Amino acid sequence: MTPAAFSTGRVQVNKTIAELRRMGKAARTQVPFAALGSYTPTNRDSNQMMDRIRQLLIPELLPERTQRMGASAFAFFRGTAELMEADLRAQPDSTIATFICGDAHIGNFGFYASPERRLLFDLNDFDEAGINPWEWDLKRLMVSVLLAAQANGFKDKKIKQLLPLVATTYRKSIKHMFEQTTLSRFYPMNEVEKLVQASALDEDSSKLLTSIMGRASKRDSEQVVRKFTTLDVRGNLCFRENAPRTTHVDDDVTSHIAAYFAAYRQTLRPDVNLLLSQYHITDVVRHSVGVGSFGSRCYLVLLTSIDGSHLVLQVKEALPTRQQGSQQATHITVALEKTEGQRIVDCQKILQSASDPFLGYFAGTEQSFYVRQFRDMKESIDLTQLDWDQFQTYANTCAWTLAIAHCQSPTAAMIRGYLGNGKQFDEAMSDFAWAYADQVQHDYQAFVDYRLA
Repeated sequence: MTPAAFSTGRVQVNKTIAELRRMGKAARTQVPFAALGSYTPTNRDSNQMMDRIRQLLIPELLPERTQRMGASAFAFFRGTAELMEADLRAQPDSTIATFICGDAHIGNFGFYASPERRLLFDLNDFDEAGINPWEWDLKRLMVSVLLAAQANGFKDKKIKQLLPLVATTYRKSIKHMFEQTTLSRFYPMNEVEKLVQASALDEDSSKLLTSIMGRASKRDSEQVVRKFTTLDVRGNLCFRENAPRTTHVDDDVTSHIAAYFAAYRQTLRPDVNLLLSQYHITDVVRHSVGVGSFGSRCYLVLLTSIDGSHLVLQVKEALPTRQQGSQQATHITVALEKTEGQRIVDCQKILQSASDPFLGYFAGTEQSFYVRQFRDMKESIDLTQLDWDQFQTYANTCAWTLAIAHCQSPTAAMIRGYLGNGKQFDEAMSDFAWAYADQVQHDYQAFVDYRLA
């Protein structure tokens, strides 16, 4: 769904902040915190829904995808956004629609470079992005915090203390954003150092976010070339094979990459398009990554400039949202996918404080795709290596950042009105997280029995 569609939706955005806050407060009387924090299980077959998603993926990659998802309940949760979205649609919601990430679990945040080469921290996955109730993102974040904490072996007593604080952090960030002007909210620039200061972290905790800056600054296309490429028998630079994860294939994308690259360039800013005119395609390889995305059609494209330097772009299949895909009885074709790349790109540009200038999209013969720079100062935190204090810091930083993203929507002032200043909301979100974590554990066990038995 595009930004234009938002302005013609059920909420009129040509109102003052005060009016929107009153509307949000009124929504709270209709859907109180207790209702928002409740969870009623739905009548659905989790394995059947997941099988429909599997039908959209590359068959030879499915065994490894299954192994990755079977590693833990948290890994399973990361790969099954369609289940939670289906369940959320059946629960009471705040009635306040905003642009949301759609898959805001704790593993979908990370570091990346702004166009000005400053290190930022933000959401970094938008395959499920769209216009939906804002609390869907917060609920997914909080459930992921709970599951990741359990996977790390942290005690339930500590987790029960943390979860309300994550909701509190989100609420305080929303309030903080509305102490600024509209234009200031539009230019948040989530620089690591500023984010640490704004979220009031102590000196020891802030080291968690600043310690990897040096490592991230060394990750660029030339580093990717050194790690991922080799010379073929003719002495030409090419991607190194690592099947099935990384392999050269002959398919629609690789066969028509020159035409698709030209179409992609037309979706970029004129200056970036002109920059890319100085590069030619050297190699393209299918390269699968992640958990939720593993098995979809993803590629790396090696570009070489007229001065001999390199640029590596990542091409990812722009599938419909996983909830939509899990409901389809027929094969999804480009006729259904044709706007999905634009949806993902538009939502990423809206929700991130600054976006990759190489972010664009194109439509293939049977699928559509979006494109971004690969590993440019990108870094993520290994959650399994965090101690309890670091884990708390990271979870709260993600909540603070999520609220900043939500405040890019004109209806965000309604969120501010809905939340108010009380802590009952924080407890309600914690209650939901515990209740839904039980659902995830049930679905995970059904998956293990079905796929890994």
